[in-house]
Amino acid sequence: MRKYYENLKKIEDFTSFDRSQLLDYIHRQKFEATAICNIGADFWVELDYIIALMKYSLTDINDAKKEFFIKSVIPLMQKKITIVKNIWKTLPENEFFYLRKDLKTFEDIFSHASNILNKSLNYFLPFPLFLHAVDSMTVLYPLLEKSCDARTIARYNYDILLTRYLVGDFSAQLVEIIDYLIWVQAVFHSALDTDKAGFRDQIIKRLSAFIDTESDFKNGTEYSAKSFVLELHEVLTDINIKSKIQELLSSILETEISVVECMRKITSIFIDPDISGQANVVRDLTIASDLASSVIKHIKESNNSALYEDIALAKALKLYFMQVSRYMFDVQIDMEICRIFEIMFYLEKTLPSFIMHDDIIPLLETSIEKFNSQKERLTENLNGTLDPEAAELFKAKMKQVYAGKI
Repeated sequence: MRKYYENLKKIEDFTSFDRSQLLDYIHRQKFEATAICNIGADFWVELDYIIALMKYSLTDINDAKKEFFIKSVIPLMQKKITIVKNIWKTLPENEFFYLRKDLKTFEDIFSHASNILNKSLNYFLPFPLFLHAVDSMTVLYPLLEKSCDARTIARYNYDILLTRYLVGDFSAQLVEIIDYLIWVQAVFHSALDTDKAGFRDQIIKRLSAFIDTESDFKNGTEYSAKSFVLELHEVLTDINIKSKIQELLSSILETEISVVECMRKITSIFIDPDISGQANVVRDLTIASDLASSVIKHIKESNNSALYEDIALAKALKLYFMQVSRYMFDVQIDMEICRIFEIMFYLEKTLPSFIMHDDIIPLLETSIEKFNSQKERLTENLNGTLDPEAAELFKAKMKQVYAGKI
């Protein structure tokens, strides 16, 4: 949330700025709007794609681009205009001023263009004015694959979310490839045929670049036998991953394979295809509920040493829960999970005095109630019996992993 508000301040102070510096704010606005309006994240991806086409057609305008705007962009805008209007009416202005402003800009461009075209007055279309309007957008300024958080787009897909989390320990470059594939999958059915071919070329280019990237060998005065063993393990792992990616690239070059199949081949490198995502989700709910209950208990007992342990556990779990667990639920439960970790962050910042806010316990109690209710619903549909020790074993494992990174 801190980055979110820092980004908001940049918008309020701006004269000109790079929208990629505002991704936390942009993604958070779309995430909250998704929850309020009960729409999928794919909507924002498709809307961003349409706005990107609009910007392309309006930049360095010529007769061909004018025709493209009229024949291709306007029909795509037509498909989204009703939803855009409904979202604009639903969102409160005091919380979504800039998003509502951009939605209104989209509506105004479409309405004005449609009115002129319906009167066969094409030559009156104010293309430079439309371009200026797009360039003035903030939350809806076209960012293509960065238009929406990739994990939000991949919500409910445990295999992809877990793979992306695990890949983070190996290669940021491969994470970017996965994010691109997630975006392509979301936008593909709305994309123009020419762009679909471009997506394939871009996937090939990115996979090739990853394969060709040389392993980074470390060196230094503190280089030891242990360092050598760890580095050798990393290099061998890297070689194995690149070998699998090379097989995928060869398949793409030899035949047409879907983005879904491409993603499946990548996930199979890192996780067991038979992994039970639903069982792990129930486990994560148990952990979140137990953590909140433990914090309440220790606050009431004024047991500061135990609160230290709760904070340490939260820090060990945070990355996994923020990158995987939260996206396996609807946005309401997602926000409850985020709330718990924000509370833990607040408690850590008040060390060693532990300044308590009156709302902490009621908020945690509400979260526990929602977690347990969700857990009951999921457990009813769970195939097989949940391991009662799964939560404790996972917490111990994550503590060990976290300790190895600090």
